[in-house]
Amino acid sequence: MRKTRTTRILQWLHKYFALLTLIFCAWMALSGILLNHPQLLKKYSLPIRIMPANYHYRNWNRMSWRESVFSARHDNILYVGGKEGVWQSLDQGKSFKPLTSGFPTAVYERDTYSLLLAANQAQERLYAGTRSGLFYRQNENWHRVDHDVLKDKAVVDLLQIDNRILAFTDSAVYQAVIENGPPEFGPLNLPRDRKQASTVPLFRWLLKIHDGSIGGLPGRIFVDLLGLILFFLCLSGALIWYVPWRKRRRRPTLFSGKIFAFSYRWHLKLGLVSALFLAIIALSGALVRPPLLIAIVRLTVPAHLMPGLDPDNPWAGQIQRAAYLKGRKELIIASKQGLYRGSIDGTVPFTRTPEALPIHGMGAMVFEALDDHNLLIGSFSGLYLWDTKENMIMQLKSKATRNHPDWGKPLMVTGAAVYQGQALLVADYNDGLKPLRRRLKLRPAMPDEIRSQSRISLWNALFELHNGRIFEQFIGPLYWLIIPLGGISLIIVIISGTLNRLRRRRR
Repeated sequence: MRKTRTTRILQWLHKYFALLTLIFCAWMALSGILLNHPQLLKKYSLPIRIMPANYHYRNWNRMSWRESVFSARHDNILYVGGKEGVWQSLDQGKSFKPLTSGFPTAVYERDTYSLLLAANQAQERLYAGTRSGLFYRQNENWHRVDHDVLKDKAVVDLLQIDNRILAFTDSAVYQAVIENGPPEFGPLNLPRDRKQASTVPLFRWLLKIHDGSIGGLPGRIFVDLLGLILFFLCLSGALIWYVPWRKRRRRPTLFSGKIFAFSYRWHLKLGLVSALFLAIIALSGALVRPPLLIAIVRLTVPAHLMPGLDPDNPWAGQIQRAAYLKGRKELIIASKQGLYRGSIDGTVPFTRTPEALPIHGMGAMVFEALDDHNLLIGSFSGLYLWDTKENMIMQLKSKATRNHPDWGKPLMVTGAAVYQGQALLVADYNDGLKPLRRRLKLRPAMPDEIRSQSRISLWNALFELHNGRIFEQFIGPLYWLIIPLGGISLIIVIISGTLNRLRRRRR
C-alpha cells in the first residue's frame, strides 16, 4: 500500500520526536510512580554531596532555615528549624548543635515546618511541628505528642495565645493548655463562612490531575498504571526502531522474532488505549511548571472541583500558616484559597479577606505577627509588611553588607528571624540568610555538619529530577524549558501515533 504524504509526515513526527524524548519519558514515568507513594520512600536518603553543587547547603539556604525562635528569658538562646531538623545556639548564633535525641532520624520525617517556645510562669518548652508530627522537648529529649492526628500528620504552624498552644495541620486546628506535664490536645472548632464563593488556583487543580489524587487512591493507582504503560511504550518503541536499524546494516540482533512481534503488537494496542490519558498527564505536567505556569498562575477554578473536600470541614487540605494579632484579637489563617480572618472563640465564622496580598502560589513561608497590628509575610514573591490597622503593604528588602552587595535581587523567602517584634534576618532559598537591618550584629553561622554530613531524602531527590530542576547547575535558567518542551513533544508523539494508527485501521 502506497503511503500518502500525510502518513509519511505522521510517521516522521512520531519516530523522531519519540527518539528525542525517549529518555525524558522513561525517567518521568518511573520517578512519577515513586513520587506518588512517599510513604514507601520516606526511610531512604542519599548523601547530598552526590547532588549538583547548587543543592549543597551554605549560609542556611534551601529551606535549612524555615523557622526560628529566641528565648524570652535567655537572650543568647536561639533555635532554628528546617529541612535538617532543629538546632540550638547558646551564643546568639555563633555556634549550633543539633537536637536529635528522640527526634526522627529519617531525613524526610525530620523536616521541620514550625517551632514554638511556649512559656508560662514556670518554664519555657520547645515544640516542633514536623512532616511526621508534633514533638515537644523535655529533660533534654524530644517526645512525640500522643494524639490520634498530631502524632503522624504534618504540623504546618504553631502559635501561643495566652496560656494555650494552637497546632495547625493542613485540615484542622488543635489546642492544649500550657502545663508542666505532657500536653493534651483537643480539636478547636473554627467555622468558616460558606456563603463566600471559594476558588483555588488552577495550577493546584492541575497538579491533582497530574498525580491522579483528584480521584483519591484509585486515581493514583490509575496514574501509576499509566506510568508503567508509558515506560513500556518507551522500551518497545526503542526496540521497534532498533531492530530494523540493525537489519538495514545487516547486523544480527537478539531482539528480532517473537520479542519484536510482542513489542510491536502491544505498543500499538497500549498506545492507542492510553493515548488520551497520557496526553492529559503530559499537558497538566507542562502547565504547572515555568514558563507555562506564568500564563495560568492567576487563573482559578471553583473549590468544589478539588478532591478531598469534606462538607463538614471547609478547611480540609487548605491551611498553610496562621498568625494572631493581639491588638485586634484576631486570628488570620493563610490557606490555599486565600486569607481568612476571625476570632478564636468560634462564635463568628471566618471570612475571606479581600486584600490582594503578594503571596506566591506556592504559599506563605513566613506568616508572623510582629506586634498588635503588623504582620510579616514572606513567600517566593518576596517579603512584605502588612499594617492591618492602616491597611498598608510595604515590601522589605535585604540590606547591603560590606562584602556582599545586594543589587535588589528578588527574594525567594523561606524563613526569617524575628526578635522582640523586629524582623532582623530573612532566609532566601538560593542565597541563605540576609540582613534586614544595617550594622546588624546577629550573624548565625551554619554548622559545618550541615554542609558536610547532610543527606537528601530519596523522595526529594526524585522530585528534583521529575521537575527538571536538577539540571539547573549545568544549563542555568534553560532548565525551565525541559518540562514544557518534553511535555509538548510527548503530546506530538501521542497525537501523531494515534492519528497514524487510526488511519491505518480505517483503511
